Amino acid sequence: DSHLKAFMASLHKFQENEVMTDVTLILPDQSVIPCHKIVLMAASPFFDTMFQSGLKEGAEQNIKLDFADSDIIKILVEFFYTGDIELTEGNIKALVAGSEFLCCKHLKAHCEEYLVDTVDLSNCIDYYRYGQVFNLKLLIKTAFDFILFKFREFREISDFDKLTEDELVEVVSCDRLNAENEDVVFEAVVHWVNADPDARKEVFPRIAPLIRFPFCTQTALADKICCGSLMLKSECIQLAHEALWSQFHFNCRPPIHNGRCIPRLSFDLPLFRLTIFAFGGNPEFKSVKSFDVKGTNPEWKTEKEMLHALRQPYVVQHASKIYVFGESQLSGYGVFFTVSLVCQEFDPGSNEWRVRSEMPGSCTGGAAVALNDMIYVVGGTERVCFSYDPANDEWKVLSKPTEVYNNRTTATVWKGKILLGNEKHVEEYDPVEDRW
Repeated sequence: DSHLKAFMASLHKFQENEVMTDVTLILPDQSVIPCHKIVLMAASPFFDTMFQSGLKEGAEQNIKLDFADSDIIKILVEFFYTGDIELTEGNIKALVAGSEFLCCKHLKAHCEEYLVDTVDLSNCIDYYRYGQVFNLKLLIKTAFDFILFKFREFREISDFDKLTEDELVEVVSCDRLNAENEDVVFEAVVHWVNADPDARKEVFPRIAPLIRFPFCTQTALADKICCGSLMLKSECIQLAHEALWSQFHFNCRPPIHNGRCIPRLSFDLPLFRLTIFAFGGNPEFKSVKSFDVKGTNPEWKTEKEMLHALRQPYVVQHASKIYVFGESQLSGYGVFFTVSLVCQEFDPGSNEWRVRSEMPGSCTGGAAVALNDMIYVVGGTERVCFSYDPANDEWKVLSKPTEVYNNRTTATVWKGKILLGNEKHVEEYDPVEDRW
C-alpha cells in the first residue's frame, strides 16, 4: 500500500505539472483537469469501459463530464490520484451519486459508512429514503432501526409528518417499534394525519387497524381515543371499544413488552359509544343491561328487553347495530332447547329490537365476529361457519373448521382473517378463499 501511495503521489505530481497526461476532463464550469487514462481506468470501471470500448468518446482527447458539479468531480479525481477524500455533510450525497455513476464500489461503501455513523433525529427519514435510491442496504437498515428506536420521540424526528402512507404503515406495523404503550402510536398516527387533514383523513381507516388498541392505557382509550373525531368518523372505533371493554373486563392490560406482537382480542359483550351492553343470562333471559363508562355515577341500568329469551347468546357489533344470535333458548316450560337459531338486531340509538333471518343451522359452543361488511358465526360442536350479510339479511353456509370446539371457544379478526380457537388449538379462516 505504501508503494501504491507513492506511485499515486508521483502521478499526482505529474498531473500538477501537466506531464505525461493523455486526456483532459472538461467540467461543467468549463474548467479542465489534465489526467492520465491509466489512473482513471484503474480507479473507475466507468472510465475503463469508456477507454477500452473503441467508441468515439473513448478516443477523444477532451472528455466532457456533467454527472456532478465541478467541485465534486475535482474531489473525485483528487481521490483517484491520492486515495484521500474528506467526507462532509455538505458533499456526502453528491459523492455517493458520483461514485454510483463512476461504478466505484469501494468509495460508495466508504460513503455509506459515513452516512451510517451520522444517522440522527434530523436526518433518519431522509437517509432512509436516500439509501433506497442508491441501494445502500446497511444505511436503510440503520436508519429504519433508528426510527423504530426513537419512535417515542416522533415529534422530534425531522420530516415525520412528511412520511408517505406506505412508509408510515411500514413503521407502525413493525413488531420492533419502541413504544412504551400504544398511546404513543395512536398519537403519532393522528399527528401525521393532522399535518395534512384534507388529503389524509381518508387514509386514517387504513392505518388505524395497525394500532394495537388493547395496549393503550385506559385513560387514553376513554378520554382521547374513543372520543376522537377521526375514530368516531371511521369504523375503527369498534377496535377501540373492544380494547376498552377488554381492560374493564379483566381489570388489567397485557404485558407491555408483548405490545407489538399480540393480536387484538374479541369479546362477547360489546362496547358501543362508551356504553357496555350485556344480553340475556340466567335468570333474566330477555334482559338487556347497559353501563355508561363515562357516567358520573356509573351503574348498570335496564334497557328494552330482547324479543326472544336467550341464555348464552353470541353478540357482535356491526356498524351502528348490535346483533345477538342464540345459543340456549327458553321453552314455555322453563326448559332449554339445545340451541336457538334466532337472530335479533338491536339499535342502541333508538333502543329498538327487530328479528332478522334465522341462522341456517345450530351452533353450540361457538363464537361470532364481524369482518368487513359481514358477520360470521363459527366453531361449536357442529363445526359450522356461517356468514351473515346484515344489509341484505342473508345467510350463507361456508366451509367447516377442521376442529370441534365445545369448550371456551374464542374468535377474533386479525389482518383480514378469522382466528378460531380454545385452550387446545387455534386455526385460521380466509373468508376470501373460504378456506381453513
